Amino acid sequence: MNGHSSNSIVEEYLPPNDFPVVDFQDFKRLSDADKQKVIRREAEEYGLEKPQGYSVSFHYNPHVEYHHFGSSHPMKPWRLTLTKELVLAYGLEYTMDLYEPRPASFEELAVFHDREYLSFLSKVTPQNAKPDDPCYLAFGFGGESNDCPVFDGLWNYVSLYSGASLNAASNLLNKQSDIAINWSGGLHHAKKNVASGFCYVNDIVLAIQALLTQNQRVLYIDIDVHHGDGVEAAFASTDRVFTLSYHKFGIDRHGYPFFPGTGNINEMGPTDPANRGKGHSLNIPIDDGIDDDQYKWLFKTVTNAVIEKYNPTAIVLQSGADSLGGDRLGRFNLNIKAHGFCIEMVKSYGRPLLLIGGGGYTPRNVARTWCHETAVCVGAELHDVLPAHIPYIQAFQGEENGGGILYPDLHNTKRHDNLNSGEKLHKLVQEALENLRYLEGAPSVVANTMGLTEELLMRAREMVEQELMEEDEERERERAEKNRRTRERNVGGRLERAMR
Repeated sequence: MNGHSSNSIVEEYLPPNDFPVVDFQDFKRLSDADKQKVIRREAEEYGLEKPQGYSVSFHYNPHVEYHHFGSSHPMKPWRLTLTKELVLAYGLEYTMDLYEPRPASFEELAVFHDREYLSFLSKVTPQNAKPDDPCYLAFGFGGESNDCPVFDGLWNYVSLYSGASLNAASNLLNKQSDIAINWSGGLHHAKKNVASGFCYVNDIVLAIQALLTQNQRVLYIDIDVHHGDGVEAAFASTDRVFTLSYHKFGIDRHGYPFFPGTGNINEMGPTDPANRGKGHSLNIPIDDGIDDDQYKWLFKTVTNAVIEKYNPTAIVLQSGADSLGGDRLGRFNLNIKAHGFCIEMVKSYGRPLLLIGGGGYTPRNVARTWCHETAVCVGAELHDVLPAHIPYIQAFQGEENGGGILYPDLHNTKRHDNLNSGEKLHKLVQEALENLRYLEGAPSVVANTMGLTEELLMRAREMVEQELMEEDEERERERAEKNRRTRERNVGGRLERAMR
């Protein structure tokens, strides 16, 4: 993929049998130009073209694929390679503008993250890491689980996926795209100065901060199987971001709280009534085994209510694929099209949309889902049998790998008992809608066109509020003093009259 958006749909007729491709070995023997013709023909044959009336952009730097968390770690950047190859093989590249973003700079990451933490990230390697260094543990490394290992190229990795999210946000701000996609992003657990849950830098927070420079209200929706705690915490004290997270909540199979252990229905942001962020978080805790129809109903009912009440001017949707059935870490029973329904529904609102990746630990199904959701964004329907010219097609073949089709039944290997009764879900929705009543209408905020970060805006707002409070106190003191003098005069008058 190149850094330009000058790709055009097929302009010449391609005879159907120019390059008979039976499998990837045939495809591999073709010249680059002939390979491109095969893919163009795929796009033309199935009517894939740029959507009418809106534009979609795809932001991806292939160097993000080259990183490895370790052989036993569930996070596999190889899932991004598979996603890219599926998107290309189906010809979806001809439906979008393609961008190869540059890595984010230290300064861009420091808009949210602590500089000392970033400095540590930029220098630490497997060779110089010191597990007894206080910073090592303080910054979220090591420990019993070692969720966030130090690996070669760590700084490059975080810079690449964050750069792609910032690039996608920039496209929305510049009105070059109506929907911008970055499947390499969505690392929602990272805090200001702590790595957590496979996440080192929170690209979502950085992208939302960028969107806030021109948008009054941003809605963040998270359909990862894990609670989007890092994003919720980052915007806890502002009314300009509403966070809505659908996730598993409760005890896992080992008797521990399911990671990260937060996100119950009663967690709605700060409890201080003076804090502007109060009521601007909505968490939807779900039990094991939720199925397609239940999830679609739950998502549609609650998300519709939030969008109507909050009226966002832009939406960021984290499409974590670990909520799929058969995921290595997840506990839900969702199929690909039910997961994609969420994207379809949010897209229908016609707000600027940033779509980003997230979790997902069965790579072949992550790739299938994100390929399908890319097609949803451009309004395309993909045929079920995977194109023969896909590299690594063996990853999708065999009964245990989905039988070489795009939409296999994801319960073929593992199905979780469904602990979500209809009664339980209706009660959950009732509580969620009750929580929404605390939201006092959409805040009327003047759009910030000065390029200031939300953090600076919040600081400025606090200073202004402090000045206003001091002015009120001063006026109150003056009023009290005036009343005291008036009382003294009145007392004097009465005494004088009494003495006459």
